[in-house]
Amino acid sequence: MEKKSEKGTIALILGFIKRMQEDHIGAYAAQAAYFLIMSFIPFVLVLTALVQYTPLTYRMLRQVIIGFVPDNLQDFVLKIIAEVFSKSAAVVPISGLFALWSSGKGMQSLIAGLNVIYHVKETRNWLTNRLYSMLYMFLFIIAIITSLLLLVMGNRIHAELIVHMPLLGKVVGRILSAKTFLVFVVLFLVFLVLYRYLPNRKASLKSQVPGAFIIAVAWSLFSYFFSFYFTFFPNFSNMYGSLSALIMVMLWLYVCMNLLLYGAELNAYFEKQFRQAQYTVWQQIKKLLDRFFALWHHKE
Repeated sequence: MEKKSEKGTIALILGFIKRMQEDHIGAYAAQAAYFLIMSFIPFVLVLTALVQYTPLTYRMLRQVIIGFVPDNLQDFVLKIIAEVFSKSAAVVPISGLFALWSSGKGMQSLIAGLNVIYHVKETRNWLTNRLYSMLYMFLFIIAIITSLLLLVMGNRIHAELIVHMPLLGKVVGRILSAKTFLVFVVLFLVFLVLYRYLPNRKASLKSQVPGAFIIAVAWSLFSYFFSFYFTFFPNFSNMYGSLSALIMVMLWLYVCMNLLLYGAELNAYFEKQFRQAQYTVWQQIKKLLDRFFALWHHKE
């Protein structure tokens, strides 16, 4: 029995690897990462310019970045944000359009990759697809601003809840104190929504949970070890000099795009395995029922 289960596990792993190779995940991940890198600086410019219309200040935003962005990338991001805060909001229209266009192309690459992974054809027209890609990116910006507001204003919300709703206030306080958990939850929800709505198919949110959960864990671990590596092994920075921050962003984003597509591949592969298992079980039940009724009629 143990040998059979081992063979079954090995067959599952080999089948999964073969499917990943057939679906060319690396190519779609590279394409998505390229366009997202193109939109990175305009995206940060727009995000920072829009943040200026909220109660958030540069000092508050700086605290959040120091808490969440890997150490080696903090100076790179903070310089861009400081530059925007020191200038007018005139950058919004041009940078906004460029960021949405580039990010939309990145989203389209992800959509193409997810469609291949789930073995569905793209039937939505080009304009609709492009507008949806830009809409998803716009909603993503809104989600980031909302998250920043909650993170920065979280203590005030917590204080009000403690006064008016003590029990809920204690729960919120524990959640706010666990930044790693918050990041994981946000990643999990983002992946869940992407797997459900980006590909051209209908699926339940529940069916996308395994891939979203596993890849949220993998993404968090990779980001942690990525930051750890470049903190304690500075040779990379010495080699590339002033370009090291940009190259680190490119490398991090490329691996993360691969992880995102691996999660979809996990969902698609095990959905297929589950359907086959369901079919096999149903066939066995049907055979047993046929035998039972045959014996029943024979007795009569």
